[in-house]
Amino acid sequence: MKVLFVCKIESFVAPLGPMIISAIAREDGHETFLCDTREEDPLLCVEALRPDIVAYSSSTGEAKHYLRLNKEIKKRFPQMFTIMGGPHPTFFPGFIRDSTLDAICVGEGEGAFRDILGALSEGRFVEGIQNIVTKKNGSPVLPRGLVEDLDSLPFPDYPLFYDQRMMGRYPLKSFMVGRGCPYNCTYCFNAGWRRLYQGKGKVLRRHSVSYVVENILRVKNQWPLSCVKFYDDIFCYRADEWLEEFSRKYGEEVGTPFFILTRADILTEEMVKLLKHAGCKTISMSIEAGNPEIRKGVLGRDMTDDQIINAYLLCGKYGIHTFTNCIVGLPESTIANDIESVDLSIKAGATWAEFPIFFPYPGTELGDRVVGMGMYTPDYEEMHTSYMYRSPLNCFTERQKNAQMNLAVLGAVAVVFPRLRNLIVEHLIHWRHNRFFTCLYYLVKMSVLRRKIYVTETGFWTSLRIFLRSLTQELFRHTKDA
Repeated sequence: MKVLFVCKIESFVAPLGPMIISAIAREDGHETFLCDTREEDPLLCVEALRPDIVAYSSSTGEAKHYLRLNKEIKKRFPQMFTIMGGPHPTFFPGFIRDSTLDAICVGEGEGAFRDILGALSEGRFVEGIQNIVTKKNGSPVLPRGLVEDLDSLPFPDYPLFYDQRMMGRYPLKSFMVGRGCPYNCTYCFNAGWRRLYQGKGKVLRRHSVSYVVENILRVKNQWPLSCVKFYDDIFCYRADEWLEEFSRKYGEEVGTPFFILTRADILTEEMVKLLKHAGCKTISMSIEAGNPEIRKGVLGRDMTDDQIINAYLLCGKYGIHTFTNCIVGLPESTIANDIESVDLSIKAGATWAEFPIFFPYPGTELGDRVVGMGMYTPDYEEMHTSYMYRSPLNCFTERQKNAQMNLAVLGAVAVVFPRLRNLIVEHLIHWRHNRFFTCLYYLVKMSVLRRKIYVTETGFWTSLRIFLRSLTQELFRHTKDA
């Protein structure tokens, strides 16, 4: 069978799910193809290829685009089988009733997709396959057990996404070393994920160090690679045997600077030493809220200001750059609370900071709470992947929402240039949101990320093209919203 994966690839982050599923399909003798909607017209791809299956993987913010596209595909090719997996189908499966999709996949999809391919190849119905929802069965058969031995999965199908594509030429590549997260941050889906798989296996799983190293070397030997981005929610939890082995083998066999994510309240000096020895360039630790009461009571992140500051200072001691995220426009918060997040980021000495505006995603505790409080009526057509969109919550005035949008871009500038802090938080955030602020943000971002956060080693003109593509997309969105 021919499978076409349709993806809108953002920020050069490899869509690991489709990569692994493509590898599984190829193992079973099927053909796989890719359409990146930022580079190709998906309708023309479908017309030319005539695949048996069109597959999407989607977050809530981007699902609407795929659903509109699928409607057009089904008009032209009603017999073509279409399926969607990813976070949105997992936590909002009921949307299939109003869609033109044939099926959605809830949870981990490797086994389910293999079963789908087998059923369709033999002309059998897909109802009854674990993890799969159709309009006929209405709800998924209970999910199968989690894949506990991650090394048993095939290496991702990197050639499909990297060969002759901008993503392959760009020297920053993303990887994951494990799956699962034990924390209960109220804005995140991980708690809901664990409930979905309760009694279905070990949630926290990790590849062996040998697998991780071989996986990266496979990429490094075929495509440009000057920086590795591990985008696991938590790369490491302690200075254990796995991290010790990783520090030794990665440093000796790969040697490429890398970026990780972890939490400030679990980072220790021994962990930092091992990461530094391996070649860690940047550690990302989200602050999320500068106000301690909001951080703990609203977001479920029980860590103190001192823990956060000490973790950032520890990274600075060993010459590791730092990256943080702080959420703007949390329910019942104020602009003063948002400014506290800017100030704590400055005090901690973060190298770079992002200030996304809060959106109440389905399947999260905080998202459901906001709906229950009447602050938001679910409308996933209005969900966005860009964090600079205006807050959808009705507890804020338009003036407050305007200030939030300005902080989403100028907060980062204040962290990089603390001397501008007073000008920004006392004056500029109250101006009308405008293109100049957006351009300033992207200029500062391109400079800091390229020189400090990611060692991309791209030429000036390549960097400029990437910058202009991101800026043009954001300014186009700004124009549509105006």
